[in-house]
Amino acid sequence: MNFVEKNSHNSISIAIDKIAAHFSASHALISDDIEEGLHGHNYQVGIEIEGKPDSDDIIIDFLYLDKMLNNLLSEWDHYVLLPSNNPNMEINIRENNLDIEYGIRFYSIPNEEVKVLDCTNVTTEALTRLLGEKVQNQLKKKEFWQRIERINITIWETSCYRATCSIQPVH
Repeated sequence: MNFVEKNSHNSISIAIDKIAAHFSASHALISDDIEEGLHGHNYQVGIEIEGKPDSDDIIIDFLYLDKMLNNLLSEWDHYVLLPSNNPNMEINIRENNLDIEYGIRFYSIPNEEVKVLDCTNVTTEALTRLLGEKVQNQLKKKEFWQRIERINITIWETSCYRATCSIQPVH
């Protein structure tokens, strides 16, 4: 029989499926060619971590990963997500509201219901990148960071449309 030698250089991956992690949010795509109205999605999120298990055969505790991911997603859950860098959108602060104007559209939304994100458009691609950065920043603080070789974050906008961000940590 051939067995994999314990503590060999083989990588293992663990994952949390999209059923366990999700958030609901509104957004709009706005460019020279596209001008959507605000609309929402029930996003589903998956994460996969590849790396070297420790002496206890653990890469990362599933419960820690699940809690961390859902805490990060709660920052976007039930918010209107707006881009900070869109040249076709004007955002003005007025008392307790944000006034948002683009094309023929005008919205006034309470400040506490909006998250402004560092992107040009709130696309699924931008959300995976932003979430990937947040996940990486959280994991860097942990002792197992040095064993992580790849992080894949996938966000499904619908059951058919998804984007994946793949991060190879630099140690």
